Amino acid sequence: MSQADPHAPQAWTIPSLTGLAAFGFGITGMFLAMEAVIIPSLILELAPSGAKNTFLGGLGFAGMIVAALVQPIAGWYSDRTSTPLGRRVPFIAWSTVFVILGLSGLVVADDYWSLFILWLFIQANASIGFGPFHALIRDLVPTNRIGVASSLKILADGAGGVTLVAITGLVMSRYTGDETSFWLGIALSVIAAAVIASALVSSYTVVTRERSRRFNYRRNTETLRHPSGLHPHLPWYLVSRYLLVTAVIVFPTYGLFFLNDVVGVDNPAQTLGLMILFIGGAFIVSVYPAGQLSDRIGRKPVVVGGSLASAATTLAMLAAGNQTEALLVASLIGGSVGVVLSASWAMANDLGTEGREGQHMGIVNLATIGGAASAKLLGPGVDLLNLASPGLGYSALLVGCAVVFVVAALLILPVEPHPASAPDTPV
Repeated sequence: MSQADPHAPQAWTIPSLTGLAAFGFGITGMFLAMEAVIIPSLILELAPSGAKNTFLGGLGFAGMIVAALVQPIAGWYSDRTSTPLGRRVPFIAWSTVFVILGLSGLVVADDYWSLFILWLFIQANASIGFGPFHALIRDLVPTNRIGVASSLKILADGAGGVTLVAITGLVMSRYTGDETSFWLGIALSVIAAAVIASALVSSYTVVTRERSRRFNYRRNTETLRHPSGLHPHLPWYLVSRYLLVTAVIVFPTYGLFFLNDVVGVDNPAQTLGLMILFIGGAFIVSVYPAGQLSDRIGRKPVVVGGSLASAATTLAMLAAGNQTEALLVASLIGGSVGVVLSASWAMANDLGTEGREGQHMGIVNLATIGGAASAKLLGPGVDLLNLASPGLGYSALLVGCAVVFVVAALLILPVEPHPASAPDTPV
């Protein structure tokens, strides 16, 4: 491989791949901190107390719809963009500027509908940068490093979420309404600083790497006129990823009630907090090795193995009879999920086609968003089964998740990425 080849493996060290993934720290952390801490706190102040769950759910669902609509369009448009900063960085810059404007507006939001409009504004503008950002790995990283790059991207997302949720949660514990809006401003400033810093790191990494490799920023006009189609096996992958994400999101959504009603722990909230730490720790430990392994033996064996392990550990939760057993099983679930998500994201990048990388990753995110939304719609079914027989709903939920993991593994079997290195001139 020539020295000038932008896909030379030696060009992408762990620090440089971490820099490439940095925007995920800020933007994913922003989403999680807003959804877990900031928005619920504002809903308590601005929405009727008897309808707070309805208002919160409506806001969250509307935000998902906006993200699902904007990300593929932004990705598609970035594929066709040519600027001195490349294809993706201008979208990251736009996203950063307008997300900060939206966050600033939240300080003066004085009713639910102003909050609703501002959150959709933030979601739309965050998605304008988030979709193109996801195409950077496919744009720049050699195929034999995509697994490692994907694992670092997932770690950046997770680290951003944990860090910003923890900090904003601590700050917002002092917020009680208009008279303490200073603390809301501090929390939003922390989020804004993280978004700005992470955007600068990723943008600097992209621009300097491209320029050092003498990238030609002019679009290949022949590719624009005759772009390659989306990967023929993409539908199989999308259904598989949709199912994987649905199964992964189930326990964080319903875990508190499961621990209270089935395991019978004394303090379900405390146990769930510990469980999230155990799951997160195992997840972090497993993600990077899974990425390395997928670079060596391929994505499919790692996705299938992680999915089957996730199915087995999910079923094992049915046998948990106390807090210690629940925490042990949770660690196994976290490790298994880390393996499957790392390799699954690497496979998503492998399936991207030349000239449509941004559009492709936007479509992949539709499956991710759809899976997360679907998991949150299972509650009524769980409640109905629990009415028929106490605990039956949770048992059905866990067994169903195990089955979904297995089906997701089977659906990935026909997928053959056949990745090819990108040319020296990006298109």
